[in-house]
Amino acid sequence: MNDMEGRRALVVGASAGIGREVALRFAAIGADVAFHGRRRDRLEEAVTRSGGGHVIVADVSDPGQCDALVAEAVANLGGLDALVFAASSSRLSLAQDTDGEEWARVFASNVIAPALVTRAALPHLSPGGMCAFISSESVGAPYHGLIPYGASKAALEEVVRGLRIEHPAHRFACIRVGNTAPTEFGRDFTPELAGELMPKWAALGRLPAQAMDVEELGRAIADSVAITLASPSIELQDMVVRAPGGCFAGDVSSLLAEVDANREAAYGSDR
Repeated sequence: MNDMEGRRALVVGASAGIGREVALRFAAIGADVAFHGRRRDRLEEAVTRSGGGHVIVADVSDPGQCDALVAEAVANLGGLDALVFAASSSRLSLAQDTDGEEWARVFASNVIAPALVTRAALPHLSPGGMCAFISSESVGAPYHGLIPYGASKAALEEVVRGLRIEHPAHRFACIRVGNTAPTEFGRDFTPELAGELMPKWAALGRLPAQAMDVEELGRAIADSVAITLASPSIELQDMVVRAPGGCFAGDVSSLLAEVDANREAAYGSDR
């Protein structure tokens, strides 16, 4: 087990999916963790399960709340050793049908929010502290219907590269992840459009034969952060994590059923 005893971590997007599992793992290996999200009940359940931690409710798409959530985390933790930004916005929409409001919404959550949260966190980050950002394997390999999402993650990665230049005393990791279940990624997907586009994804070789387990992925990310914090002479800059097994080549109807099942597992039948 990788020791986080005495470390202080803020996980943005810890109410479900990858962020939740990262936060739970941090707590399990000794960290004092601030669990951020928009759904208090899910955050409280995660804190109860972890045996401790701090609940912070905020909407990071509102720039004013980015500063407030960091201030609350620092007040609870006394400082920061690690920041993991796992929150994101994804909606299935073809570029020809995506208006300016939707583009702005995606970039507000996926680019502006991590930049503003990091800005607020930097004065409180310990020397050699680490910020990790969850990106997507769709960067450089676009999917039909996910152009705004992929573009926002590409912009996020450029922000991370810039932060390394401007703040060499700290460490910044970009973690690209592939298909993972269950997560919130497909929460806002329209089933009809997903059914139309998944065969196109398969034709491009974009669909993996299997998904990564979200608990295993969260553990791998948290442990990687812990190892880096314990190793002051190294910086984990870029990591790609995807499922083994090649590309999917079957009937996409089974994948649509899996999307629905994963969404219900993550959010329940009442969305």
